[in-house]
Amino acid sequence: MKIISRISFIMLVGTLLFHSCTKVSEPYFTVKSVIVDTTKRSVLLEDYTGHLCVNCAPAAAVASTIQELNHGLVYVISVHAGSFARPNPTSYPPYLAADYRCETGNDWFGYGAFNIDANPKGMVNRRPFKGQISFGASDWNQAVQAAVELPKIAIMTVNNTFNNGNKMLDSKVDIKFLTGYTGKVNLTVCILEDSIYGGQLNIIPPDSIPIIKNFRFMHVLRGSLNGSFGEEISVNPSPGDLITKSYSFDFTANSWKPEHCNVIAFISDADTREVLHVAKSQNISLKK
Repeated sequence: MKIISRISFIMLVGTLLFHSCTKVSEPYFTVKSVIVDTTKRSVLLEDYTGHLCVNCAPAAAVASTIQELNHGLVYVISVHAGSFARPNPTSYPPYLAADYRCETGNDWFGYGAFNIDANPKGMVNRRPFKGQISFGASDWNQAVQAAVELPKIAIMTVNNTFNNGNKMLDSKVDIKFLTGYTGKVNLTVCILEDSIYGGQLNIIPPDSIPIIKNFRFMHVLRGSLNGSFGEEISVNPSPGDLITKSYSFDFTANSWKPEHCNVIAFISDADTREVLHVAKSQNISLKK
């Protein structure tokens, strides 16, 4: 199955080549019988997208395939922002009426240094690759493979408690620095939602053209629990430093499905915005 997945990934990249529109786990663990080498740095892959973008459906598939082939090392955030993410209820009603944008995604999209000037476009740990901080889907896998080989700075865990009665989420993030780091470090904690179905414009076979009416949106950014660019948690951390942060969120204010949501957290350089490490929770439980 992995060989088939890799072949599919290569085909997807080829298609996109010319298109653009307080215990912290130590160092190995097993997910679905796959040993994940967490001695490597984990990677954040941001996919800037929109349901009006005709080239974005296959880019989303590329991002998901990269995450699957690098399970436990790569985490995708699908950021719906910009003109291609606007609701359009008059075109193909009712399939394009949804609004998946959020304040955090809008802030990231509008941050000048990221240079998100087309869709699909993405970033890998918000690090430059081939001289660009954001780039097309055909470069995502190569950038990911370069990023995971960088020295590991920290380990992180994200643990949630969800009360089905009052729909309150409590999330705890633990960070342990493995090496020293020079500079200010921010922590950003976000909620993602999977398995949202809606319309997605498309011009690339074999999917439906001109619109996929029942597209499955994954890794959708819903917002941040501590500000769009997070909060400062350390300055010049030393090896062994342990930091714990806790957050709460009330799900009654929106229609998100908690069982399809998870919490993703990442630490970054407060000045350059480069992502230093990432961790993601399991789906939020509906048990009290």
